[in-house]
Amino acid sequence: MAFWRGTSLFSSSTSSTTPVNETITNQEMIERLCDRLQLATRIDDRRDAIRGLKGLSKKCKLEVGTQSMTLLANVLQSDRTELDLIQLALETLANIMTYEADNNEGKKKSIYILELFVKNKENVHAALDLIEETDFNLRRAAIKFLTILLTNCTKLLQDIILESGPMGVSKLVDLLQDEREVIRNDALLLLQILTQSNANIQKIVSFENGFERLFEILGSEGGCVIVQDCLTVLLNLLKNNTSNQSYFRESSFIRRLVDFFELNSIGDKHWSTQKVTNIHLLLEVIRTLVSPTNSNQNITPCQRTISQCGLLHRLCVMLTITSIPADVLSETINTIGDIIRGNSENQQFFGSVMNTTSDTQQPILLSLLYIMVTGEKQSFPLRISILYCFQCYLYKNDYGKSMVIQTLLPQSQTITNQYTFGHLLIVGYLSKDTVASWCSSIALSHVITDNQQFKEAILQVVLAVDPTQPEVKTLMEISVDLLQNLSSSFHTRIAILIFLCTWLANCTLAVQTFLSSQNSISYLITQICAQSIADDREVLIQSLCSFAFGLCLVFNNNQIATYSSESLERLINKRIGIDLFQEKLESLLKSDCYAKALQKPQLKLSKANDMTLDYEFARLYKILEGSISRTLTTRPNDGQTKPPDQTSIMLAQYAELIQQQNQQIAAYQQQERQFHEERDFYQRKIVDLEKSLQDIHDQYSLLRSSSESKQNPDEELRALCEQQQAELEYSRNMIAYQQQQYYQLTHSSAIENGVEQLNLNNTENQNLQNDEQVAALNTRITDLQMKLNISDERYAEQHAEMSRLQLELNILQEKLTNEKRKVSVLESLQGQLQEIVDEKTSLNNEYQKLNTNYQQNLKEQNDLLVLCSTYEDQLKTCRNLIQSAGLIVPNFLIEMDNTE
Repeated sequence: MAFWRGTSLFSSSTSSTTPVNETITNQEMIERLCDRLQLATRIDDRRDAIRGLKGLSKKCKLEVGTQSMTLLANVLQSDRTELDLIQLALETLANIMTYEADNNEGKKKSIYILELFVKNKENVHAALDLIEETDFNLRRAAIKFLTILLTNCTKLLQDIILESGPMGVSKLVDLLQDEREVIRNDALLLLQILTQSNANIQKIVSFENGFERLFEILGSEGGCVIVQDCLTVLLNLLKNNTSNQSYFRESSFIRRLVDFFELNSIGDKHWSTQKVTNIHLLLEVIRTLVSPTNSNQNITPCQRTISQCGLLHRLCVMLTITSIPADVLSETINTIGDIIRGNSENQQFFGSVMNTTSDTQQPILLSLLYIMVTGEKQSFPLRISILYCFQCYLYKNDYGKSMVIQTLLPQSQTITNQYTFGHLLIVGYLSKDTVASWCSSIALSHVITDNQQFKEAILQVVLAVDPTQPEVKTLMEISVDLLQNLSSSFHTRIAILIFLCTWLANCTLAVQTFLSSQNSISYLITQICAQSIADDREVLIQSLCSFAFGLCLVFNNNQIATYSSESLERLINKRIGIDLFQEKLESLLKSDCYAKALQKPQLKLSKANDMTLDYEFARLYKILEGSISRTLTTRPNDGQTKPPDQTSIMLAQYAELIQQQNQQIAAYQQQERQFHEERDFYQRKIVDLEKSLQDIHDQYSLLRSSSESKQNPDEELRALCEQQQAELEYSRNMIAYQQQQYYQLTHSSAIENGVEQLNLNNTENQNLQNDEQVAALNTRITDLQMKLNISDERYAEQHAEMSRLQLELNILQEKLTNEKRKVSVLESLQGQLQEIVDEKTSLNNEYQKLNTNYQQNLKEQNDLLVLCSTYEDQLKTCRNLIQSAGLIVPNFLIEMDNTE
């Protein structure tokens, strides 16, 4: 037993001390390798030391990083000729700074070492310089290492790369031209991180022909993941960058997007996951160019270009293809909405597009609206995208709105049997489907928004709710009934309240009709006075009811005596309380749905529970909420409602306008600073380009003169060669002539044998001499031909060099023209900014004048009140004197007592 206990204890001791011993061994090994790397003079020894550190770098990140990081960084800076040594150092540093996503401890160690490395900016600059090396393994290792640094310290690395000047970014952009696809693909991943949320880097990349490089890759690749990487970089360059968007449009890159929407591509029945992703990114690029959050100076030209190049037509064709996935179709509809928003020509074109796939031709917009209202089985994002597209079609489109209003009004019997915009909207408005009801209510609110004429027109809309009864109701009455219906869902009530508030705003006739509806005001009071609960939904309902009540107070024409402005305010005082009413009214300002809706006009709802407010209503609430509060708080001491002073309203409006102008001017001033920096940068670049252009001119002139000087010897060689060839031809002819004579002599019978022998000897001697001459001439001709070939090669090389220089000269001239155009654009923007500043100054002056007049009028009113009070006291004194004297008091003095 003791033996087994001893064995157990021994085993336990061994298992507990082994990790400690292994740690000590690794620590000692790292120290030895670092000493060897620092002190060794032979390259092989240093290489072995780094290789050993690389083997331990994954297991002992912190120990290897803290002890060897400085040594490895020195290798990057000093040993530039030893490429394999630098590659090993980069791979070791990459292992130290890489961590697994679920390993928090490893992440902390890697981030700590990475921050130590980045503290010395020279380390980053050294890694950046290694990009210029042409060796495949070294360049790829440098790209991967920079990608790791950017992933973990994006902002800091971006600043360091910018400090190295435009050439630092230019080196990275040039990697896209590398013929080795692996290097190019790694460079795309690097640029994805580099171009995130940094306007300066985005501008440098774009002006270094980044767009052109990306489109070259897009044109050479198919539907692979490389296209996704290119489009991601392209999206980073365009998002929230006004200058890049202008440059993209002016350089005709929008027209090149049309090729990606060919019918043979988008008409495929089977869409791969990668193709869906790529099309999504392409549509997002288009939406970025025409986003409502951009400036109008960029939106309108981009919308016009997209329409003129046929891209809008291609997108409309996609709506008629049944094989397109639902998510791609939803994003396409959203993209079309952004393209036509506020652009009358595009809106008119989209309204005229017909759907030819159905049995009867009808506008594609009507087909989409039908899907939104009746498509309960369709995806939620698709129906919301149709609503947004319809909103964009109606935005600043009075013709489109009037067309919808006409279909809402009573029609003849032949027309009522057909589907129309108005019929579909009413069907959706009354539907029990929550999505259809909410979407139709929001769509109706957009039909009448900012137009009093349309608001008064839909007061005539009457509907037969129950087909079995002849009784009809107006749209206003039906809306109030739907609010009071207990079966109405939360989203339906929200949408109806939004529609009613939009209808009541700035329309006294609509307010009068609403007040005359049965139980309308009592419903609002009941909802406002309901017991406060923690449910955010009911709080939102109460806030919207308070807003509707306030609109009835502000825009009341006092035609209904029981609900005049004074009566409504008394109801607030007695039934609700002003403080509680203000609290309910302002509770909407604190809600998340209001803040989210006010951010941007684009509808981005992921699920049905997100259906609350939209952008136009949030904007309307922001404008009118202050007027309601001022109407309630501005009252005389006797409790009666005092109408708001027009001067104070104007002052408030001017103050709000000036505040907006101040915000715009601050934004423009920031843009102006950026434009100044860009202008200085481009002016310096123009100077450098002009200098380079002059150098190329000088080289071209020098080469041309040298080519002309070398052209004469070449001509002499050619002439000499031709002369030798002529002599050779003459000799050959003479030989042929002599051979012919010899043939004739040998066949003559009158010649004696001795003479024949003599002639034969003479002929042999002459043939021998001629052969020697021919051989000598052939040798000389060969030498001359070789010299001529060498001269031709030199001439061809010089001609190619001159062509290359001429091409570079043309490229530099084109770049110079582009830079000058950019400088002119910046100067024009500076002029526009100055105009805005002048306009702001004039508004300030006008505001000061109005304020001065207001203060003067207020002072005169106070003086008049004091004078009236003094006059009244004097009349009372006169009346007392008359009464004390026993005289008859005049009637107007007695009436003064009655008035009091």
